[in-house]
Amino acid sequence: MTSKHASDLQLATRLVEGDEDAATEMFQTLAGEMYGFARKMVRDESIAEDVLQDAMVGVLRAASKYDGRVSLRAYAFSILRNKVTDVFRKRGREILVSSDDPERDSFLANGHWQDSKFEPFNEKAELLEIVLRCMEDLPLNQREALELRSMEGLSSQEAAEMLGVSPENLRQILHRGRASVRKCADAKYDGAEI
Repeated sequence: MTSKHASDLQLATRLVEGDEDAATEMFQTLAGEMYGFARKMVRDESIAEDVLQDAMVGVLRAASKYDGRVSLRAYAFSILRNKVTDVFRKRGREILVSSDDPERDSFLANGHWQDSKFEPFNEKAELLEIVLRCMEDLPLNQREALELRSMEGLSSQEAAEMLGVSPENLRQILHRGRASVRKCADAKYDGAEI
């Protein structure tokens, strides 16, 4: 057990004992990153907040089961992943429309474009949109792996730990996910399906 995991184990012990300062410390340490991950996965702010809250309660309830073999962060993220999976199960095949306005930051208060140099076609932004849409169709484990490595910037070791897989397995998951996204993006980009 590393010294970091030992300090995580001490924090978990304090959580089990009902130490409110420990709960605050855990929340302040993990909530921002966990919310960001939940937000990217469920693509809805209010659902992400609910998922984060459920995950934090889950961490508090499961603190007595934490044994220090992985970081408390990885332990908390595994609970968060389960809560995200629950959301997807509840959604089923339901089509959801995001509440985000993609052009929210494009206009000034007076209604004029934020940037005086308007470009009606932004190839880079269009390609990114295609890639993100293709990622939505991936199996959850591939999507999570790509999100953690490519968008969150985690190391392979950190991402593998958070996903509960070996680094070798993560490499396979990433390879399959990237290949699927590449194939999907090529088909959509060539056909200009946006």
